[in-house]
Amino acid sequence: MLQSLVITLREGVEAALVVGIVLGYLKKIGRQAWNRFVYWGLAGAVAASLVAAYFVHRLDVSEDVYEGWMMLVGAVFVASMVYWMWRTGRRMKQQIESHLSRLAASPTRAAALGVFGFVFLMVFREGVETVLFLAAVSLRTSELLNFMGGALGLGLAVGLGVAFFKGSLRVDLRRFFAITSAVLLVVAAQLLVSGIHELSEAQVLPSSRREMALVGPIVNNDAFFFAVVVALAVFLVLAERIHSQGRDD
Repeated sequence: MLQSLVITLREGVEAALVVGIVLGYLKKIGRQAWNRFVYWGLAGAVAASLVAAYFVHRLDVSEDVYEGWMMLVGAVFVASMVYWMWRTGRRMKQQIESHLSRLAASPTRAAALGVFGFVFLMVFREGVETVLFLAAVSLRTSELLNFMGGALGLGLAVGLGVAFFKGSLRVDLRRFFAITSAVLLVVAAQLLVSGIHELSEAQVLPSSRREMALVGPIVNNDAFFFAVVVALAVFLVLAERIHSQGRDD
């Protein structure tokens, strides 16, 4: 449940930031008339993501070998997403505004449709990532807990997105992304270990009883995952406070 909550919260906040940056820039250049294309792009991306989720759910993967490979793919996707955000996060606002400025240079209907397409693709990418991540995580948890965690994370992301845009809430996004990135890397590690465990059980990968005895508790013990996540979050918060106090001194 915690894994799906963090995934949907993180991806939802990223999508909300994209929409917020686009709306803010359109307001800045006096193109609020294009706001409806932003909302249409957002709605279209959400609908397309739901369709993708339906088809992924219909795959009904049940054999150990397929579950193992799916977990490994999910681990790679999660780790690559964290790396991409680390590389491009600081320049994301500038890149989005640069793209929009080129579209706004020609205030035509085609340019407005370009805004729609841009928002659709940016948000749909987050949606597809969420679907794939949740599909991998769901192989380790019950569907009900996975749904509850995903719904809660998405609800929090929507609430934070609205609060950001209205200016009623200020959150240190750098710290937020640092903590969620650390948590997602733990998720990736857990998926990696779980995938290896499944492939070992299916005799795709060689393994000994001793290795399986070591891997088993990590795979089957969510309390271990929760403890690691809490420890990481506390460590990052304390490290940030110590760093801030050092700068003040």
